[in-house]
Amino acid sequence: MDQLKNMDRKEMKELLVKCWITHDAMWFFHMLEENGVEKTNKINLAAIGSLAGIELGRVKKKLGDDYNKIDTFEKVVDIIDTMFGLVKADFMKFDYSFPKKNVFHWDVSKCFAYEGMKKMGINQQYQCGLLHRVQCWLNVLGVEYQLDPEVKGCLLNERDHCSGKILFTFKE
Repeated sequence: MDQLKNMDRKEMKELLVKCWITHDAMWFFHMLEENGVEKTNKINLAAIGSLAGIELGRVKKKLGDDYNKIDTFEKVVDIIDTMFGLVKADFMKFDYSFPKKNVFHWDVSKCFAYEGMKKMGINQQYQCGLLHRVQCWLNVLGVEYQLDPEVKGCLLNERDHCSGKILFTFKE
């Protein structure tokens, strides 16, 4: 028990995120066994959509009244940074940046979800839940954006790298 008490904040977060992602993977696996890939993808994406609204609401509440209305790119940057600060762990091999105004860029060097789907033998049918989560955050925030490239399924099935950008339409 002393090992847990002596963990720093980062170690604790890494452990909690790994446990949560393991739960998510086991839920997906058992759902897949019971219901097949099509229904599992559908329910997984719906669950992510529901989660996004709840988790974003909690974070916005912590950020304060200035974030009740998301009307600037800077607020989107703050919220995305805060969300990834909570849910991203070191084992998740992706980077993101804001290379210029109104642009969010992502780059996944090795996708843990895709690797899990390969182990289950369904990577060709998998519909990406990771990028869907980010899109759900943006939908809940009510901001206008365009995904480039458009994602249908998983980009790693279409090409050998997962990267792209989200273009926002803020006029400031």
